Amino acid sequence: MRAGRLLFVTYLLLVVWSLLLVYSTSYGVAIMRYKVDPSYFFNRQLLFYGLGLLGLLICSRINVKLFYQRVTLRILSLGLLGLLVLVLVTGNAANNAQRWLSIFGVTFQPTETVKLLLILVIATVFLRKGCGVRVQHWVLGFLFLTIALVFLQPDLGTALILGVIGVALFLTSGVGLSRLVRVFIWAFGLLILVATLIYFFHPDFFSTAKLGRFAFLDPFNLENLDASYQLRNGYYAIGSGGIFGTGLGGSIQKLGYLPEPHTDFIMTVIAEELGVFGVIWTIFLLMLLSFTALYIAVCSHFIFDSMVCIGVAAWISVQMFLNLGGVSGIIPLTGVPLPFISYGGSSVVMLSCAVGFVMAAARRNLLAKSREVVYL
Repeated sequence: MRAGRLLFVTYLLLVVWSLLLVYSTSYGVAIMRYKVDPSYFFNRQLLFYGLGLLGLLICSRINVKLFYQRVTLRILSLGLLGLLVLVLVTGNAANNAQRWLSIFGVTFQPTETVKLLLILVIATVFLRKGCGVRVQHWVLGFLFLTIALVFLQPDLGTALILGVIGVALFLTSGVGLSRLVRVFIWAFGLLILVATLIYFFHPDFFSTAKLGRFAFLDPFNLENLDASYQLRNGYYAIGSGGIFGTGLGGSIQKLGYLPEPHTDFIMTVIAEELGVFGVIWTIFLLMLLSFTALYIAVCSHFIFDSMVCIGVAAWISVQMFLNLGGVSGIIPLTGVPLPFISYGGSSVVMLSCAVGFVMAAARRNLLAKSREVVYL
C-alpha cells in the first residue's frame, strides 16, 4: 500500500475508533453532570471530525508554491503571534489558566492552531532562506518567543510540545552538534527567564494546587489524596480492566469518579473496558500514523515536505507520550489530550489539517518518482 493511502486509512481508523470511544466514555458525564442527551459529546466529536476531514482535503491540495511567497511567511508568523497575544489579553480564564478564545460565539483553543502554524513557519523559513546562521538565529528567536507566550498562559504541556517540535525541525535543517549544544544552553537560560516572568505575572502557577501535580510521585500518600484524586482513579480503572477488560461501556470509573473520562484520561477508560488489547490497538494506530509520516519525510526530495512531515510526527509522538506518561504516573499531569482519540474540537481539526499537509507531501513524492515534477 502506498504511504499516502496508508496514512489516510490509518486516519480513518482513528476517526472511527475515537467516535466509538468518545461515546462510550462520555454518555455518563453527559447525563449526570451536564444534563444533556447521552450522545451530546459523540455528536459534537462527529461534527469536529467532519470539519477536520474538510480541512484535511483542503490542506492536501494547497499548492506548495504558495510557501515561496514572502507574504505567506508574514501571514503565518503574524497569525501565530497574534493568536497567542490575543488569548493573553482577551482569552477566557479557567482553572487559573487563560487558554481559550471566543470569536463570533465559537470557542477554541489557539495553542492547537499554533502547533501547526509553528511547523509551517519554520519549514517556510528554511525553504525560502536556506540554513544559514542568521536564519537559525531567527528561527530560534521565534521559537523561544512562541514558547514564552504559551508559558505565560500558563500551559506547560503545550510549551513542551512546541519545544520538541522546534528541536526536531532544527535538527532536520542540518545544524551541527556543537551548535545544538549552544542552543540547549541558551534554552536553559531562557527557561529560567520565562519561569521568573511566570512567577511575577502568574504566581498562582506555583501555587499548592499546581505543585500538587507532583503528587504522582506518591499518589497514595495520605497528604496527597486530594491532589492525586484523578490519577488514583485512573489507576483503579487500569487495574480493573486487566488483560481483556470489562467490555465496551462497562467502565465504573467513568461514572463520576474520573472528572473528564472523555478527554485527558480517556486511555484509562480504554484500559478498563477493552483491556491490554484495546490499549495496544490505540497506541499502534497512533504510532503507525507517526511512522508513516516519518517514512514520507525520508522519501521526500523537498525540504519543506520533509520538515512538515517530521514536525507532524514529532507533534503526535510527544503529545501521546505526555498524555500516556501523565495518566500512568510516569510524569506529572500536563493536561494535554490524547491525539485523535480524546474529545476536543480544536485538537481534532488541527491534527486533521496536519495530516492533510503530510498527504500532500506523499502525493508530491509520487509525482517526483514518476518524473512528472522535478525538484531543484
